[in-house]
Amino acid sequence: MEKAKNEEDIRLEHLANLRQAGLDPYPPRVERSHTLLEAKKEPLDSKVTVLGRIVGMRVMGRLCFCHLKDESGRLQVAISEKELGKDLFKLFTKNLEMGDFIEVTGIIFNTHAGETSVLVQSFKVLCKALLPLPEKFHGLNDVEIRYRKRYLDLLANEESMRIAKIRSVLVKEIRNYFDALGFYEVETPILQTLYGGALARPFVTHHNALDIPLYLRIAPELYLKRLIVGGFEKVYEIARCFRNEGIDNNHNPEFTQIEFYWAYVDYNKLMDVIEDLLPKLITAVGLPLKFQTADGEADFTPPYPRKTMRQLVLDYAKIDMEDYPDQISMYDVAKKLKVDGIEKNDGRGKLIDEIYKAYARPHIKNPIFMTDHPIELSPLAKSKPGDPRYVERFQLLCVGGNELCNSFSELNDPIDQEARLREQVRLGESGDDESMPYDEDFVEALKHGMPPTGGLGMGIDRLVKLLVNADNLKEVILFPTLKPEQK
Repeated sequence: MEKAKNEEDIRLEHLANLRQAGLDPYPPRVERSHTLLEAKKEPLDSKVTVLGRIVGMRVMGRLCFCHLKDESGRLQVAISEKELGKDLFKLFTKNLEMGDFIEVTGIIFNTHAGETSVLVQSFKVLCKALLPLPEKFHGLNDVEIRYRKRYLDLLANEESMRIAKIRSVLVKEIRNYFDALGFYEVETPILQTLYGGALARPFVTHHNALDIPLYLRIAPELYLKRLIVGGFEKVYEIARCFRNEGIDNNHNPEFTQIEFYWAYVDYNKLMDVIEDLLPKLITAVGLPLKFQTADGEADFTPPYPRKTMRQLVLDYAKIDMEDYPDQISMYDVAKKLKVDGIEKNDGRGKLIDEIYKAYARPHIKNPIFMTDHPIELSPLAKSKPGDPRYVERFQLLCVGGNELCNSFSELNDPIDQEARLREQVRLGESGDDESMPYDEDFVEALKHGMPPTGGLGMGIDRLVKLLVNADNLKEVILFPTLKPEQK
């Protein structure tokens, strides 16, 4: 810390020197004729005005070579005492350093080593940096600092910048895909008077003027369904969602997902959509459909197998969930299976989910649709015709059982929906803090009629994490949630 302070003092002296010489170290306007990459492609003797951050600098007598960097790439510029004059050359070499932003105008030439460069005829300081860049050779390896000071991470680690750009391209391609299918992108409330759409604990805040509690949304689902009731047939939202849960390699309290709803289709159609969408997204970011992960090779070449949750639990936990039809018997078998993290008041559906996570999920590598969940686990999905114990739902699972998306044939029977929400309230009163509250307005909306609809949510953070083979979700979120640093 002391070293950084000394460096700052030195740079503050350099800043004062620049000002004393009549230069504005933070000017309001700049000139640029070419990006650095464009300038590199110009013929010899072309005049260019380029700008960027100094990321390399060496002084050799009356000549100084600097490497500038902008978003397009890097380019060497040569500052000569002969071109600038003794005073300006001294001002440059004694008071500018790595990290500073400059604008230069000059002529394209090749050095003796054959490197395309700019012979500087004039320069302008654009921003005097008062703290140094991360060390050139050691980079920025402290993971905690990389997450807290992402701006330094992006400067020091090309892989971090690559991941950020892949994520941006991915989101753009998702929009393009659904726009081409005739979907409307919409926005629904983040601050809600009643949370819903998922089984999770919300963040609670307070609106001072109205003197009411408000919740950060855990999912946009119930509002998007209201739009289907209102007459839209295809809607999607790329939504920031918030869940007051633990933080680990696969969870961040603030995350991004796409949810879409499509009237007059069911979950079978949406499995087809995902088999079409994912290969296109993977290809769009320049990756092959078969790629390596920490847990082995994953192959996203469609079609993907489809297997019921009951069958997966039977395959790996060696129990048939239908042999345990109530909460008490399911809790007893979960205890016999030594499933961690379960409570005596957990609902039957949650217990089944924990058994699946403990036994089946670790064995999954290639994409697979897990279908037909128990009704207790899916209060917003439509029951399977002929067997109301299960619902028309799927999750796309892949390496390590990571859930990439979750989809329903949406429940549009208001009487059934009301009963399931009442059951969620009962679970909440029994101590389940991830149960869903009763939403009277949503039930009323369904009573006005919602057509048969398929809906799907897909986590963008987890998808990027998988595609770039990151070991932690924080690697793909530019500014992840972190505990405040202890001073």
